[in-house]
Amino acid sequence: MNIDPVKIIKISAGAVTAAAVSYALGLEYAVSAGIICLLTIQDTRKETLTITLKRLIAFCGVTALCALIFGLCGFGLLQLGAVLMLFLTLCGALDMSEAVAMNSVIATHYFVSGDISLPMMGNELMLLAAGAGIGVLLNIFMPSNTRKIRRIQQETDDKIRRIIGRMAVYITAEDKSDYTGSCFKETDRLLEALRRESVKYIGNSFVSEKDYFYKYVGMRMEQCVILMRIFTDIKRLSIVTSYAEPIADFLNEMSRQFSEINDAVGLLEDIDGLFSYYSEEALPQSRQEFENRALLYHILCDLKNFVALKADFANALDENEKKRYWINYTA
Repeated sequence: MNIDPVKIIKISAGAVTAAAVSYALGLEYAVSAGIICLLTIQDTRKETLTITLKRLIAFCGVTALCALIFGLCGFGLLQLGAVLMLFLTLCGALDMSEAVAMNSVIATHYFVSGDISLPMMGNELMLLAAGAGIGVLLNIFMPSNTRKIRRIQQETDDKIRRIIGRMAVYITAEDKSDYTGSCFKETDRLLEALRRESVKYIGNSFVSEKDYFYKYVGMRMEQCVILMRIFTDIKRLSIVTSYAEPIADFLNEMSRQFSEINDAVGLLEDIDGLFSYYSEEALPQSRQEFENRALLYHILCDLKNFVALKADFANALDENEKKRYWINYTA
């Protein structure tokens, strides 16, 4: 179960504050403002503002329906049922399901009070303003999750760096019995956590360039798929020859250079050099050697794709993104 103590405290404090403000203003059904606040607070600022706008529109709709039906037909259960049926239909048609619960409660306020006058409408509008307003304010001033993203990002990159370092060892090792892929499970967990925080980061920002972390985690996820293929190929290598040593050296170098701010241009040049080197090597003499060389060639192709993903990511960044996420962060 994923429990966010900050969110729990924020919602609880907001609900109590909204109810207290409503009581202080002398509003009827003041405690409902706390429930409105509770329903308003979402994980991101964008979600909170979007839902608040939908609920305001739905409030106008349910108030109009109550004024029409209760005003013409009186305050009875059948009339309340008609209001709710029409209101639910309206919310479904306008994709405002998030507004149903809160505004249905407001409809019951009109029904229980037997009052659809302008002062009563003002009371309900003030409840909405108090509950939703405090909810929006709490989300606007919520702390940024940038530090959390950076912590997960650093931990993830360290894991990937160690995976590459182990590959450099085992690609030339005769005994691979203790070489397992258990490290990928932890890396996948970290990448998923990073993806969730990146989505939250986007939702708390109104600047289009702030999808940097989401793009970054997407690039790392693709790279890890490639690393898993390389791991499988290394496990399948049946003989140890000096033919694999240049790739091992490259893996060591790639591990040393593995960094968020590396544009990978130099590594791509090194890989092209390896392809040239291997093209001049003598042909294999046995079937087993041929199969091993094919695996090593496949590993080399995957390594090029791995590095190219980072090079493409770096090349796609504009100067503002590099300044915001690379230069300022590393300073």
